[in-house]
Amino acid sequence: MNHRSSRRRSGFTLIELLVVIAIIAVLIALLLPAVQSAREAARRAQCTNNLKQLALAAANYESANGCLPGGSYEGTLYNPPHWASFPENFSVFVRMSNYFEQGTVYNATNFSLTSADIANYTICGIQVNSLICPSDVQNDKIAFPASQNSGNSVLPGWSFNEIPTNFPLPAGAMQAFTSYAGNAGTFTFGFSNLMPASVLAQFNGTIYNDSAVRISAITDGTSNTFLFGEHSKGHLFTLDPRYAVSDNSWQSGRWYDTLFASMYPPNLAAGNNIGIPLSSESYYLPTDAGSYHPGGANFAFCDGSVHFIKNSISSWAFGANTDSYGDALPNNTAMVYVPATPPYSKGGSYLQNNGAMLGVYQQLSTRAGGEVVSSDAY
Repeated sequence: MNHRSSRRRSGFTLIELLVVIAIIAVLIALLLPAVQSAREAARRAQCTNNLKQLALAAANYESANGCLPGGSYEGTLYNPPHWASFPENFSVFVRMSNYFEQGTVYNATNFSLTSADIANYTICGIQVNSLICPSDVQNDKIAFPASQNSGNSVLPGWSFNEIPTNFPLPAGAMQAFTSYAGNAGTFTFGFSNLMPASVLAQFNGTIYNDSAVRISAITDGTSNTFLFGEHSKGHLFTLDPRYAVSDNSWQSGRWYDTLFASMYPPNLAAGNNIGIPLSSESYYLPTDAGSYHPGGANFAFCDGSVHFIKNSISSWAFGANTDSYGDALPNNTAMVYVPATPPYSKGGSYLQNNGAMLGVYQQLSTRAGGEVVSSDAY
Protein backbone atom coordinates (compact mmCIF):
# COMPACT_ATOMS: atom_id res chain seq x y z
CA MET A 1 0.00 0.00 0.00
CA ASN A 2 1.35 3.39 -0.95
CA HIS A 3 1.17 6.05 1.72
CA ARG A 4 1.29 9.67 0.60
CA SER A 5 3.81 11.42 2.82
CA SER A 6 2.33 14.43 4.57
CA ARG A 7 4.37 17.63 4.66
CA ARG A 8 3.58 20.72 6.70
CA ARG A 9 2.61 23.68 4.55
CA SER A 10 5.15 26.54 4.92
CA GLY A 11 4.09 30.23 5.32
CA PHE A 12 4.11 33.33 7.54
CA THR A 13 1.99 33.79 10.56
CA LEU A 14 0.02 37.02 11.02
CA ILE A 15 2.45 38.19 13.69
CA GLU A 16 5.41 37.63 11.42
CA LEU A 17 3.76 39.61 8.62
CA LEU A 18 3.02 42.48 10.98
CA VAL A 19 6.63 42.52 12.16
CA VAL A 20 7.91 42.61 8.57
CA ILE A 21 5.52 45.44 7.71
CA ALA A 22 6.61 47.37 10.79
CA ILE A 23 10.27 46.96 9.86
CA ILE A 24 9.61 48.18 6.30
CA ALA A 25 7.69 51.18 7.65
CA VAL A 26 10.58 52.09 9.95
CA LEU A 27 13.07 51.79 7.09
CA ILE A 28 10.92 54.05 4.89
CA ALA A 29 10.58 56.57 7.72
CA LEU A 30 14.37 56.60 8.08
CA LEU A 31 14.99 56.78 4.34
CA LEU A 32 12.48 59.49 3.42
CA PRO A 33 14.24 62.36 5.27
CA ALA A 34 17.51 61.31 3.70
CA VAL A 35 15.94 61.40 0.23
CA GLN A 36 14.37 64.79 0.94
CA SER A 37 17.69 66.08 2.27
CA ALA A 38 19.49 64.85 -0.84
CA ARG A 39 16.94 66.56 -3.07
CA GLU A 40 17.26 69.82 -1.15
CA ALA A 41 21.05 69.60 -1.37
CA ALA A 42 20.70 69.28 -5.14
CA ARG A 43 18.31 72.23 -5.30
CA ARG A 44 20.64 74.34 -3.16
CA ALA A 45 23.58 73.42 -5.41
CA GLN A 46 21.58 74.53 -8.46
CA CYS A 47 20.70 77.78 -6.71
CA THR A 48 24.37 78.35 -5.92
CA ASN A 49 25.25 77.78 -9.56
CA ASN A 50 22.54 80.25 -10.67
CA LEU A 51 24.01 82.96 -8.46
CA LYS A 52 27.53 82.21 -9.68
CA GLN A 53 26.35 82.68 -13.26
CA LEU A 54 24.69 85.99 -12.36
CA ALA A 55 27.83 87.20 -10.57
CA LEU A 56 29.96 86.26 -13.59
CA ALA A 57 27.55 88.04 -15.93
CA ALA A 58 27.70 91.18 -13.77
CA ALA A 59 31.51 91.03 -13.79
CA ASN A 60 31.53 90.78 -17.58
CA TYR A 61 29.08 93.66 -17.77
CA GLU A 62 31.36 95.75 -15.56
CA SER A 63 34.36 94.89 -17.69
CA ALA A 64 32.58 95.97 -20.86
CA ASN A 65 30.74 99.03 -19.53
CA GLY A 66 32.95 100.29 -16.72
CA CYS A 67 30.38 99.75 -13.96
CA LEU A 68 28.05 97.13 -12.54
CA PRO A 69 24.54 97.03 -14.04
CA GLY A 70 22.04 99.34 -12.37
CA GLY A 71 19.00 98.18 -10.47
CA SER A 72 16.80 100.43 -12.54
CA TYR A 73 17.01 103.76 -14.28
CA GLU A 74 14.53 106.55 -14.56
CA GLY A 75 11.92 106.32 -17.27
CA THR A 76 9.27 108.60 -18.67
CA LEU A 77 6.10 108.62 -16.58
CA TYR A 78 3.87 109.28 -19.58
CA ASN A 79 4.93 109.40 -23.19
CA PRO A 80 1.87 109.36 -25.49
CA PRO A 81 0.80 107.12 -27.05
CA HIS A 82 2.87 104.86 -24.82
CA TRP A 83 2.11 104.49 -21.15
CA ALA A 84 4.31 103.58 -18.21
CA SER A 85 2.62 103.40 -14.82
CA PHE A 86 5.86 103.11 -12.84
CA PRO A 87 8.93 105.36 -13.05
CA GLU A 88 11.31 102.44 -12.41
CA ASN A 89 12.61 100.95 -15.61
CA PHE A 90 14.13 97.63 -16.67
CA SER A 91 15.64 95.44 -13.98
CA VAL A 92 19.29 94.57 -13.53
CA PHE A 93 18.55 91.19 -15.13
CA VAL A 94 17.21 92.69 -18.34
CA ARG A 95 20.10 95.11 -18.55
CA MET A 96 22.71 92.36 -18.29
CA SER A 97 20.71 89.62 -20.05
CA ASN A 98 23.14 89.67 -22.96
CA TYR A 99 25.85 88.52 -20.55
CA PHE A 100 24.17 85.32 -19.30
CA GLU A 101 23.13 83.78 -22.60
CA GLN A 102 19.84 85.66 -22.95
CA GLY A 103 20.66 87.61 -26.06
CA THR A 104 17.20 86.86 -27.46
CA VAL A 105 15.62 88.69 -24.53
CA TYR A 106 18.00 91.61 -24.89
CA ASN A 107 17.31 91.93 -28.61
CA ALA A 108 13.54 91.75 -28.04
CA THR A 109 13.60 94.63 -25.54
CA ASN A 110 12.77 98.14 -26.68
CA PHE A 111 15.04 100.17 -24.41
CA SER A 112 13.75 103.44 -25.82
CA LEU A 113 10.51 102.72 -23.94
CA THR A 114 9.99 101.66 -20.34
CA SER A 115 9.59 98.20 -18.84
CA ALA A 116 5.92 99.02 -18.16
CA ASP A 117 5.19 99.96 -21.74
CA ILE A 118 2.73 97.79 -23.64
CA ALA A 119 5.32 97.35 -26.40
CA ASN A 120 7.53 95.40 -23.98
CA TYR A 121 4.93 92.99 -22.65
CA THR A 122 6.48 90.06 -24.57
CA ILE A 123 9.62 89.89 -22.44
CA CYS A 124 7.51 89.77 -19.25
CA GLY A 125 6.45 86.21 -20.00
CA ILE A 126 9.93 84.85 -20.71
CA GLN A 127 10.91 82.63 -17.80
CA VAL A 128 14.68 82.41 -17.46
CA ASN A 129 15.59 79.20 -15.63
CA SER A 130 18.77 80.65 -14.19
CA LEU A 131 16.66 83.26 -12.38
CA ILE A 132 14.57 80.65 -10.55
CA CYS A 133 15.69 78.85 -7.39
CA PRO A 134 14.29 75.30 -7.56
CA SER A 135 13.41 75.48 -3.85
CA ASP A 136 11.33 78.63 -4.29
CA VAL A 137 7.56 78.11 -4.37
CA GLN A 138 4.73 79.97 -6.10
CA ASN A 139 7.16 81.09 -8.79
CA ASP A 140 5.45 79.73 -11.90
CA LYS A 141 4.40 82.05 -14.70
CA ILE A 142 0.87 83.37 -14.40
CA ALA A 143 -1.48 85.10 -16.80
CA PHE A 144 -2.28 88.78 -16.55
CA PRO A 145 -5.92 89.43 -15.70
CA ALA A 146 -8.23 89.93 -18.66
CA SER A 147 -8.83 93.58 -17.80
CA GLN A 148 -5.93 95.90 -17.15
CA ASN A 149 -7.49 99.29 -17.69
CA SER A 150 -9.21 100.20 -14.44
CA GLY A 151 -6.21 101.31 -12.43
CA ASN A 152 -5.22 99.78 -9.11
CA SER A 153 -8.69 98.34 -8.54
CA VAL A 154 -7.88 95.30 -10.71
CA LEU A 155 -4.70 93.89 -9.27
CA PRO A 156 -2.33 96.23 -7.46
CA GLY A 157 1.32 96.07 -8.31
CA TRP A 158 1.18 94.97 -11.95
CA SER A 159 3.50 96.80 -14.30
CA PHE A 160 0.59 97.31 -16.70
CA ASN A 161 -2.06 98.21 -14.14
CA GLU A 162 -2.96 101.52 -15.72
CA ILE A 163 -2.92 100.76 -19.43
CA PRO A 164 -5.48 102.91 -21.29
CA THR A 165 -8.47 101.15 -22.80
CA ASN A 166 -7.15 101.69 -26.31
CA PHE A 167 -3.99 99.71 -25.48
CA PRO A 168 -5.28 96.42 -23.99
CA LEU A 169 -2.93 93.54 -23.25
CA PRO A 170 -3.16 90.70 -25.78
CA ALA A 171 -5.01 87.58 -24.67
CA GLY A 172 -2.73 85.07 -23.00
CA ALA A 173 -0.14 87.61 -21.87
CA MET A 174 2.00 86.06 -19.14
CA GLN A 175 4.25 87.27 -16.34
CA ALA A 176 7.40 85.42 -15.26
CA PHE A 177 9.26 85.98 -12.00
CA THR A 178 12.66 85.67 -10.35
CA SER A 179 14.02 84.28 -7.09
CA TYR A 180 16.98 86.68 -6.97
CA ALA A 181 17.62 90.37 -6.46
CA GLY A 182 20.43 92.91 -6.53
CA ASN A 183 21.96 94.25 -3.32
CA ALA A 184 20.68 97.79 -2.74
CA GLY A 185 22.42 98.06 0.65
CA THR A 186 20.94 98.69 4.07
CA PHE A 187 17.75 100.16 2.62
CA THR A 188 15.90 100.76 -0.63
CA PHE A 189 12.67 102.50 -1.54
CA GLY A 190 10.39 103.65 -4.32
CA PHE A 191 12.10 105.57 -7.04
CA SER A 192 11.20 108.65 -9.02
CA ASN A 193 12.85 110.49 -11.85
CA LEU A 194 12.30 113.55 -9.65
CA MET A 195 14.36 112.07 -6.81
CA PRO A 196 17.01 114.52 -5.58
CA ALA A 197 20.59 113.49 -6.27
CA SER A 198 21.35 114.03 -2.57
CA VAL A 199 18.92 111.22 -1.70
CA LEU A 200 20.20 108.85 -4.38
CA ALA A 201 23.70 109.42 -3.04
CA GLN A 202 22.65 107.79 0.24
CA PHE A 203 22.35 104.32 -1.31
CA ASN A 204 25.22 102.19 -0.03
CA GLY A 205 24.80 98.89 -1.88
CA THR A 206 26.08 97.69 -5.23
CA ILE A 207 22.92 97.53 -7.38
CA TYR A 208 20.17 100.10 -6.80
CA ASN A 209 18.15 102.89 -8.44
CA ASP A 210 20.20 104.57 -11.16
CA SER A 211 23.37 102.95 -9.83
CA ALA A 212 26.65 102.83 -11.76
CA VAL A 213 29.01 101.29 -9.21
CA ARG A 214 32.57 100.55 -10.29
CA ILE A 215 34.46 97.63 -8.82
CA SER A 216 37.06 100.13 -7.62
CA ALA A 217 34.34 101.83 -5.55
CA ILE A 218 33.81 98.67 -3.47
CA THR A 219 36.44 99.63 -0.93
CA ASP A 220 35.17 97.19 1.68
CA GLY A 221 36.51 94.44 -0.59
CA THR A 222 34.74 92.39 -3.23
CA SER A 223 34.96 89.29 -1.01
CA ASN A 224 33.13 91.14 1.80
CA THR A 225 30.28 92.71 -0.17
CA PHE A 226 27.01 91.28 -1.45
CA LEU A 227 26.19 91.51 -5.15
CA PHE A 228 23.04 89.38 -5.46
CA GLY A 229 20.93 87.50 -2.96
CA GLU A 230 17.92 85.25 -2.82
CA HIS A 231 14.57 87.04 -2.73
CA SER A 232 11.96 84.31 -2.46
CA LYS A 233 8.66 85.02 -4.17
CA GLY A 234 6.86 82.50 -1.97
CA HIS A 235 7.76 84.43 1.19
CA LEU A 236 6.29 87.60 -0.25
CA PHE A 237 2.81 86.20 0.23
CA THR A 238 3.53 86.60 3.95
CA LEU A 239 5.51 89.84 3.81
CA ASP A 240 3.45 91.65 1.18
CA PRO A 241 0.05 89.91 0.94
CA ARG A 242 -1.74 92.72 -0.86
CA TYR A 243 0.76 92.97 -3.72
CA ALA A 244 2.53 89.60 -3.63
CA VAL A 245 0.78 88.22 -6.72
CA SER A 246 2.89 90.50 -8.89
CA ASP A 247 6.02 90.91 -6.74
CA ASN A 248 9.31 89.64 -8.19
CA SER A 249 8.34 90.43 -11.79
CA TRP A 250 11.69 89.67 -13.37
CA GLN A 251 11.82 92.54 -15.87
CA SER A 252 10.82 95.26 -13.39
CA GLY A 253 13.34 97.48 -11.61
CA ARG A 254 10.78 98.20 -8.89
CA TRP A 255 12.40 97.90 -5.47
CA TYR A 256 10.25 94.98 -4.25
CA ASP A 257 10.68 93.10 -7.54
CA THR A 258 14.40 92.76 -8.18
CA LEU A 259 16.19 94.52 -5.31
CA PHE A 260 16.77 93.47 -1.71
CA ALA A 261 17.97 95.37 1.34
CA SER A 262 19.58 94.26 4.59
CA MET A 263 17.22 96.36 6.72
CA TYR A 264 15.63 93.16 8.04
CA PRO A 265 17.49 89.89 8.73
CA PRO A 266 17.19 87.17 6.09
CA ASN A 267 14.09 84.98 6.00
CA LEU A 268 11.91 87.26 8.08
CA ALA A 269 8.85 85.49 6.65
CA ALA A 270 10.13 82.14 7.92
CA GLY A 271 9.69 83.14 11.56
CA ASN A 272 12.45 85.43 12.78
CA ASN A 273 10.97 86.64 16.05
CA ILE A 274 12.39 90.15 16.36
CA GLY A 275 9.19 92.01 17.07
CA ILE A 276 8.51 93.20 13.53
CA PRO A 277 4.81 93.59 12.76
CA LEU A 278 3.48 92.17 9.50
CA SER A 279 0.60 93.97 7.81
CA SER A 280 -1.47 93.59 4.66
CA GLU A 281 0.22 96.63 3.15
CA SER A 282 3.91 97.19 3.80
CA TYR A 283 6.67 99.31 2.34
CA TYR A 284 10.05 97.96 3.40
CA LEU A 285 9.24 94.35 4.36
CA PRO A 286 9.08 93.10 0.72
CA THR A 287 12.74 94.06 0.30
CA ASP A 288 13.79 91.32 2.74
CA ALA A 289 16.11 88.63 1.39
CA GLY A 290 15.11 85.03 1.95
CA SER A 291 14.83 81.51 0.61
CA TYR A 292 13.22 78.13 1.16
CA HIS A 293 16.55 76.52 1.98
CA PRO A 294 16.51 75.44 5.64
CA GLY A 295 18.32 77.85 7.95
CA GLY A 296 19.35 80.66 5.61
CA ALA A 297 19.81 81.88 2.04
CA ASN A 298 22.47 82.00 -0.68
CA PHE A 299 24.24 85.26 -1.53
CA ALA A 300 26.64 86.01 -4.36
CA PHE A 301 29.53 88.30 -3.44
CA CYS A 302 31.25 90.79 -5.70
CA ASP A 303 34.26 88.51 -6.14
CA GLY A 304 32.00 85.87 -7.72
CA SER A 305 31.87 83.58 -4.70
CA VAL A 306 28.57 82.35 -3.26
CA HIS A 307 28.05 81.86 0.47
CA PHE A 308 25.16 80.51 2.50
CA ILE A 309 24.18 83.15 5.07
CA LYS A 310 22.42 81.77 8.14
CA ASN A 311 19.26 83.32 9.55
CA SER A 312 21.12 83.71 12.84
CA ILE A 313 23.74 86.10 11.40
CA SER A 314 24.41 89.16 13.54
CA SER A 315 21.95 91.93 12.64
CA TRP A 316 21.08 95.31 14.10
CA ALA A 317 18.38 95.77 16.73
CA PHE A 318 14.84 97.07 16.29
CA GLY A 319 12.89 99.35 18.58
CA ALA A 320 9.44 100.87 18.80
CA ASN A 321 9.86 103.25 15.84
CA THR A 322 7.76 102.54 12.75
CA ASP A 323 7.24 104.19 9.39
CA SER A 324 3.91 105.47 8.05
CA TYR A 325 2.99 101.93 6.97
CA GLY A 326 3.63 100.52 10.42
CA ASP A 327 6.88 98.78 9.45
CA ALA A 328 9.35 98.47 12.30
CA LEU A 329 12.53 100.50 11.88
CA PRO A 330 16.03 99.75 13.15
CA ASN A 331 17.17 101.67 16.21
CA ASN A 332 20.15 103.16 14.40
CA THR A 333 18.63 105.06 11.51
CA ALA A 334 18.23 108.70 10.69
CA MET A 335 15.54 109.90 8.31
CA VAL A 336 15.98 111.74 5.04
CA TYR A 337 12.86 113.73 4.33
CA VAL A 338 11.40 113.86 0.83
CA PRO A 339 8.21 115.86 0.16
CA ALA A 340 5.21 113.55 0.32
CA THR A 341 3.81 114.48 -3.07
CA PRO A 342 3.36 112.28 -6.15
CA PRO A 343 5.18 110.31 -7.32
CA TYR A 344 6.68 109.96 -3.85
CA SER A 345 5.34 107.30 -1.56
CA LYS A 346 3.05 107.50 1.42
CA GLY A 347 4.59 109.43 4.30
CA GLY A 348 7.37 110.99 2.27
CA SER A 349 10.12 109.72 4.58
CA TYR A 350 13.06 107.69 3.37
CA LEU A 351 15.65 105.89 5.44
CA GLN A 352 19.30 106.81 5.62
CA ASN A 353 21.64 104.61 7.62
CA ASN A 354 23.77 106.59 10.06
CA GLY A 355 26.55 104.01 10.21
CA ALA A 356 26.21 103.08 13.88
CA MET A 357 25.58 99.66 15.43
CA LEU A 358 25.70 97.78 12.15
CA GLY A 359 25.33 94.04 12.38
CA VAL A 360 27.50 91.72 10.30
CA TYR A 361 24.63 91.28 7.86
CA GLN A 362 24.39 95.04 7.27
CA GLN A 363 28.17 95.35 6.98
CA LEU A 364 28.20 92.77 4.18
CA SER A 365 25.61 94.80 2.25
CA THR A 366 27.56 98.09 2.19
CA ARG A 367 30.23 98.70 -0.43
CA ALA A 368 32.28 101.40 1.30
CA GLY A 369 31.40 101.44 4.98
CA GLY A 370 34.96 100.83 6.15
CA GLU A 371 33.99 97.68 8.06
CA VAL A 372 36.33 94.74 8.44
CA VAL A 373 34.33 91.49 8.39
CA SER A 374 35.98 88.16 9.13
CA SER A 375 34.69 85.19 7.17
CA ASP A 376 34.08 83.28 10.39
CA ALA A 377 31.46 85.90 11.34
CA TYR A 378 29.07 84.44 8.78
